[in-house]
Amino acid sequence: MKDSQDISLLIVDYLTGEISPDDACTLDQWVQTSEENAHQLIRMREAWIGPSVIEHAYDGESAFLHFKRRVLNRSNISKPTWMDRHQANIRNAVLWAAAILFPILLTCTTIMYFNIKNLCDGETIASTVAGETSTLQLPDGTQVMLKENSQLSYSTSEFIRGHRTIKFQGSAYFSVSSDASHPFLITTEKEQVRVLGTEFFFVSEKGSQKDILSLDKGNVEFTDNKSGKTVRMETGDELVYNIHTGKTYCKTRSGDEVKLAQETYYNNSVSNTVYAELEQNVRGRKGNHTIQLNVSKNLKAGLYQVEISPSHEMACFTPAREAAKFLGGDGSKEHPYLISNTRQMCNMKSALTPYKMTYFALTNDIDLQGVEWIPLNDTADEYSLWVTLNGNGHVIRNLTTNRTCYYGSFFGVLCGECRNVGFENVNIFCTGYGTGAVAGYLGHAAYPGTSTIQNCYATGRVCGQCYAGGLVGNVGGKAVLNRCYSAVDVSSVSSYAGGLVGRIRAPFVMEGCYSSGNVAGQYAGGVVAGGQQKSTPHSRIHDVMAINRSVYGSRQSYAVMPIIEGDTLSHIAHSSNLYLNGKRLDHGLSDKEINQRLNAWRNVWYSSKLTQQTE
Repeated sequence: MKDSQDISLLIVDYLTGEISPDDACTLDQWVQTSEENAHQLIRMREAWIGPSVIEHAYDGESAFLHFKRRVLNRSNISKPTWMDRHQANIRNAVLWAAAILFPILLTCTTIMYFNIKNLCDGETIASTVAGETSTLQLPDGTQVMLKENSQLSYSTSEFIRGHRTIKFQGSAYFSVSSDASHPFLITTEKEQVRVLGTEFFFVSEKGSQKDILSLDKGNVEFTDNKSGKTVRMETGDELVYNIHTGKTYCKTRSGDEVKLAQETYYNNSVSNTVYAELEQNVRGRKGNHTIQLNVSKNLKAGLYQVEISPSHEMACFTPAREAAKFLGGDGSKEHPYLISNTRQMCNMKSALTPYKMTYFALTNDIDLQGVEWIPLNDTADEYSLWVTLNGNGHVIRNLTTNRTCYYGSFFGVLCGECRNVGFENVNIFCTGYGTGAVAGYLGHAAYPGTSTIQNCYATGRVCGQCYAGGLVGNVGGKAVLNRCYSAVDVSSVSSYAGGLVGRIRAPFVMEGCYSSGNVAGQYAGGVVAGGQQKSTPHSRIHDVMAINRSVYGSRQSYAVMPIIEGDTLSHIAHSSNLYLNGKRLDHGLSDKEINQRLNAWRNVWYSSKLTQQTE
């Protein structure tokens, strides 16, 4: 590994967009050596593009010194004398030249950053239904516990740029990360709440006559849209806004009242109501029962304690606290854990044992709407959790990961196997390394076997810092991708972006696969972006198609993938409708030839759900 001075030079090249692929790999290895290295690079990048750098008039020499102090955390750097500058060696001269070009490079880097992120723009929506409570974390670290029948939405790209604004309806408990320079703003149809960093309970339900804001910590400003009047609230205050009269009432609660309100809010009981499914299950019964609700329109599937009135006119639902974690099974190969609902899927990580394969199987389609998914296996686990998932032809919908983490995806690091499952409408944004719908990192040196993804597909969008792919961000161990496709729009902020796989750095076999999503990054490929070197073990790629609408690489791009000496490639093709860097290719497979190949694949793919996704 290079010394600290060499690493500093590589980081300067990275931040200015001039780093070579080999140096990028070296820098990536350094980053993955320790979590501290990763955090250091993130801090350095924030210092480089942070708003404080461009708020003042530019002085090249002073700015570069300021930059070095911030990113290298060195307070002993002093402004060089005239003699010092004239005795500098060639390397220092190159660094000073970079400082002189800093404004231009900064502007170009910033423009590239936001242009590539265009694919990540749009709204992220989280919602809950009756009887469901969901806890999620926003990109700035703010935590929100949504109560039943609630919804919030926000723009991921705007959050990254410091504009912390959400749209909200329902009831929720907010724990807002403090950031004095970027206030947190909640907007509804009736009011706005401006927050600097605090904790509070907010109720603003559609059609309600009164909205309530109970402040447990910090301070907020409440403004009603009708009169424009602003009320500043302090810790302990509780405000009631009467929508009908337009008046607000604010009182100060005692410490005991605040504590009681918090305990009441975290209670899991849900509103009294009657559902058709319940009536079928409890006909002729009364009193307390534990009932498994699987297909209710209004309640999240799972086990509930239900108290039924003698007249059957009212019923109170409470999620069963001691319910079994899974529908059945013991996690063995012969008897995998059975997953039938969202709660059981969220229990997967708690069942994993380091360096032991744990088996799971789906018995239903799973909807992760409103769940901020945490990858099953990441750096915190030292890549030691081995997983096999058999989807049995089912679908996992609305997988959402929007966080500062490594390997943003369903599995994180997949050491094991995933087969016979679709991932529909994924929405993944990850500031760490390795991002994909299924795995941020496929295979690992710590895993002795071959990691496999078979008979799987994904739709939606994926955006990562680097090494982003529709299914897999980075191949880091012996791995196989077989009979899979991606209809995911993929973008990488600063590195590789591939329709199926971002980067290959280990022995890899891919057969019978295609990609149809848009791809954008510094290094972009319709199927694979690259990453291979002469030292990379050889791969075998057979019967693969790129039928993307567009592939854009700001530094280098490939219609399908780069060809490395020693790799075995056969039946590799792309569509004649593909736009490579904005220019339509005048050669490639016709629509008829593509459909013929897709029909041939469809005969061997596991389910009719793996349908053509070319639009």
